[in-house]
Amino acid sequence: MILQCQQYSVFCRPGQAFLYRFDTPVKAVVLGMDMGGQPALAFAANHRQRVQSLIVMNSLVQWDEKTSWEISLLRRFGWNRFALRYLPGMVFGRALRTFLPPGKGLDPPLRSDMWQSFRNSQVRDFIIRMCAGYQGTLPHLAQMYPSIDTPTLVLWAEHDKHFPTAHGKRLQATLPNAILQIVPGAEHWMAFSMAEEVSGRVIDFLNHRLE
Repeated sequence: MILQCQQYSVFCRPGQAFLYRFDTPVKAVVLGMDMGGQPALAFAANHRQRVQSLIVMNSLVQWDEKTSWEISLLRRFGWNRFALRYLPGMVFGRALRTFLPPGKGLDPPLRSDMWQSFRNSQVRDFIIRMCAGYQGTLPHLAQMYPSIDTPTLVLWAEHDKHFPTAHGKRLQATLPNAILQIVPGAEHWMAFSMAEEVSGRVIDFLNHRLE
């Protein structure tokens, strides 16, 4: 079972409730990418008996590590709120240009689905609140990393403009049972632009864990 958490802490409660429904203990493979990285780590720290393996990719996991200027700006609540409320098209377009390799785009149906969700003001207001919550809890989350002894794959893009490889290297060094793989030539949204490469590495990691 793969559980992909997209929010932090309290937002992982649906996954928690699902796993604890079973009489026989069920262990999940938890994968977190981008804003899912923080809740995936929090879930693994708080529910170690329910997590079989953990994969973290391209996320803001070090509160004091350098990020892109776009992320630095959006971590300031006032700018975050203004940009997301009043400039959704600009934010979405900038994400497409900086999350993917030059000249690459999303498949039209996926791009349309993402935009239809992002243009919804209620969705953006939720993101505003979520970002504020993340910013306030990141230092505390980093203190939990040494307690996460779950077998972990830290999978990072070589050319992530927003969260450089230093984030992944520091995370791997702090987790007691983690390996680091840096994907050559990959950008932030490598799960879309290099799907076969990324999924292959995840599957290899999980297969190795089952041997």
